[in-house]
Amino acid sequence: MEFTTASVAQRLDALFDAGSQSPLPAGSGLHLARATVGARQVLAAATDPAKDKGVLGSAECADLCRIVRLARTTHTPLVLLIDSAGARLDAGLAIQGALRALMTELLDASLAGLPMIALLGRNVFGGASMLAFAAAQRCYAPDTVLAMSGPRVLESAGGGSLAAVRAAIGGAARCRHGGGERLVDDALPAYAAALREWLQALAGGPLPDTLDEERRMLALRLGAAAPAAAAAAARFALGPGPGGLRCSGQTSMGAADALEFATLADQLGPPLDLLIDCAGHSLHMGDERLILSQYLVHLARTLRRRVHLGQEVRLRIGGATSGGIYIATAGAASSVDIAPGGSVRTLPQASLSSILSRPAAAISNAGAEFSHYVELGVADSVSALS
Repeated sequence: MEFTTASVAQRLDALFDAGSQSPLPAGSGLHLARATVGARQVLAAATDPAKDKGVLGSAECADLCRIVRLARTTHTPLVLLIDSAGARLDAGLAIQGALRALMTELLDASLAGLPMIALLGRNVFGGASMLAFAAAQRCYAPDTVLAMSGPRVLESAGGGSLAAVRAAIGGAARCRHGGGERLVDDALPAYAAALREWLQALAGGPLPDTLDEERRMLALRLGAAAPAAAAAAARFALGPGPGGLRCSGQTSMGAADALEFATLADQLGPPLDLLIDCAGHSLHMGDERLILSQYLVHLARTLRRRVHLGQEVRLRIGGATSGGIYIATAGAASSVDIAPGGSVRTLPQASLSSILSRPAAAISNAGAEFSHYVELGVADSVSALS
């Protein structure tokens, strides 16, 4: 049976030793379990694409936070089965706070060396794709599609025909980049074998910090793609202060921007003071061909590593920001402030209009009560109130 068409129960049964699976309580549509693979204990979390396309709402994010914390405190490898259309777009500010909290947990687990593997189903979009890149390895079927934006959004943004877009973001194309990407047959036994091999290769103890090597690899990938890759669009300026860095221009952040942001941030002394005035993540196919999700998570890991070193990373949001750039920077920061003129949206309006039949009913957060930003965890303070 194909992994991508199997039910969640069939996927889990195929992956684990017979009779070893013990379900864990969940407050959402996720399937959480403790099990063994070759007598080695693992924890697992699986989205269910049969339930509302596996979207991540606040309850799903809370369950994921809980199992990530459990895996980290018990030093147990974590298996993520991800088949999801991404964040619940009609959940308003609440989902932004939930995704921020989830990204923080994932970054902390990754930087602590927690072994994580992502076994990918048919669709892995938006926040779900960033979840996948918190793991050290991802397994794709040939027909898996992974991107920050869904195929129809990318098609509408000028990415080419739907078939061409799907081919560009499919499993075979993703795995040509190497690194932690692995292409497997779309069969339950093939995924089970990939999981066993990954576990057998673990040396024991925390995984090493590979952030600097990843930056070198991402820079080489970007250089090899020129001029097909989207040119950097965001504007960066240093200061005020020794650790000040501003990203401005109300542009969309692409792969080149995220890599430049990470590189500049790593060069500054503490504390790191970031001001973001950036509309959101790019819809350019040149960025998606490079796996934009990986560049955004690399930026997030770079910023969060400063926090792990005991340094403050203070983020101020000075304009309307959204999507992957909000999740990456807010999830990594030690504190987030909404400055005058700042706001957070689920996605840029152009993306929402491509996805939702009634975009006016979608979350537009621009008119949200600022006190809700703190209440829902989107920010820690709102200087726009003063």
